[in-house]
Amino acid sequence: MKVRDSGMPEADYWDSLFDLPLVLDRMGLLETKGRIVEFGSGYGTFTIPLAEKNQSEIITFEIEKDLVLDLEKKALSLGLDHVHPIQKDILEEGTSFPENFVDYVMIFNLLHHEDPLSILKEAFRILKPRGIAGLMHWNYDPSTPRGPKMEIRPKPEEIFEWAIKTGFKIGSEKPIDLPPYHYGFIATKPM
Repeated sequence: MKVRDSGMPEADYWDSLFDLPLVLDRMGLLETKGRIVEFGSGYGTFTIPLAEKNQSEIITFEIEKDLVLDLEKKALSLGLDHVHPIQKDILEEGTSFPENFVDYVMIFNLLHHEDPLSILKEAFRILKPRGIAGLMHWNYDPSTPRGPKMEIRPKPEEIFEWAIKTGFKIGSEKPIDLPPYHYGFIATKPM
């Protein structure tokens, strides 16, 4: 099942909507060691820049076959053999990973799903104790050039509450500013 209201524009335009070095830095991805998983990798907007700076194993999940094949080609052409794209509907099937398996889960621009807790629960399940879920979403602002409709776009306080309800710990209710159009939270699985 695709996340509602998730149509993708052209790749170059999509990539222009993020300050990628800033996102990778502020979301703690550059120093992450161990297995990194990305839910909904799309064009590889975050995957490729991360893989170029971090040699950890990166496993991506994407529902769209063409996007998975494109990401595989990009990674191979750049010699990024630590990137492993998987075509799978994790909302319907889960990841199939065992519990306590990964160190970081990227959940970027997905929590407008009808059941965001199911996404967070799967991330929590597969994370090791002290593992991190990076939660990023579009600002709750109708002037953003993209993003889901305002009636389904989560507010920062909603994402914070969902993460806490799932069992995560977050250091601050104040979101991380990810200009120009996003905010995020670092959610940690307790010991």
